[in-house]
Amino acid sequence: MTHLPRMPRRRAWGAILGLLLGAGLTATAPVQAQSQSATFPDRPLKIILMFPAGNGLDTSTRNFADALGKELGQPVVVDNRPGANGVIAFSAVRLAPADGYTLLVGSSSGITIPVAYGKSLPYDPFKDFKLVGGMLRAPAILTVPPDSRFTTIRQMIEVGKARPEPLTIGTYSDGYYLTSQRLANLAGIKLRNVPYKGYPASLPDLAAGRIDIGYGDATATQELIKAGKIRALAVTGTTRHPNYPDVPTVAESGVPDFSYYSWDVFLVRSETPAPVTEKLMAAVKRVLHGPDYAAFLRANGSEPMLDDMPAIQKMMTDEVVLYKSLIASTSAESR
Repeated sequence: MTHLPRMPRRRAWGAILGLLLGAGLTATAPVQAQSQSATFPDRPLKIILMFPAGNGLDTSTRNFADALGKELGQPVVVDNRPGANGVIAFSAVRLAPADGYTLLVGSSSGITIPVAYGKSLPYDPFKDFKLVGGMLRAPAILTVPPDSRFTTIRQMIEVGKARPEPLTIGTYSDGYYLTSQRLANLAGIKLRNVPYKGYPASLPDLAAGRIDIGYGDATATQELIKAGKIRALAVTGTTRHPNYPDVPTVAESGVPDFSYYSWDVFLVRSETPAPVTEKLMAAVKRVLHGPDYAAFLRANGSEPMLDDMPAIQKMMTDEVVLYKSLIASTSAESR
């Protein structure tokens, strides 16, 4: 019979003690996680935003953070991490502990658009993060120079079909670019995109008539429209904009299948415990339905985001499919 070498007594006791300690740690880990979930939140939370301080979304996020802090009984601070088309912000949350104390504001520019373009990212926006609620959505507005030959979408379509060269449209993001091409497809016209680095950069060219159409934030154009420097043509929401009650929607104006909203949602790491996620979801939902936040959004030309998680998830996956098809069609046309 072959005898295995005997382990020295000290080493044997060390191995047994290690096994016992390991078993104890394994057994207490779920208990500790449950305990942490039960006391959540017991310290301040952080919302990471992929845009710089001072813009409209930053203001809305800080307003939401104040309301969320009251619901959770802990301060909620906003941490701006702009740059790299959202990669910096998304990566910061992906590397943070999955304990619910670090939230992320996600939008089409950080989720659906890079996925549709097939961009290589150090994370998967759909697998590495999970929804805890919506924040806001906002329609865009189509505007024209004050002396434009058309005053309605129908007239724009007529002109676009009649002239040999495409109408020019100024955009400043992939979302506006792609959806402008969708509008062109549905209307049966050609729109040549003129890209700008931000909406303000496009407005002087629009007012001077150097581009035919402007496409962007509905709130930012309000003063220029009031001053008569540009004219509102249509809004892209499913209903009329509260700041422009006399301006029809694109759907009302002859393109019934078209609508567009920019949107922002809250995410956490996908490994965040379910009890923590549920607390966050409930608190976000209460803020969305609170009268103060809704009033704030209306005053700024936005509206509360959907609070149905499956509906938001479907909206995002549908958007990826739509954008992929638009990218493919625009790429084929440019070849």
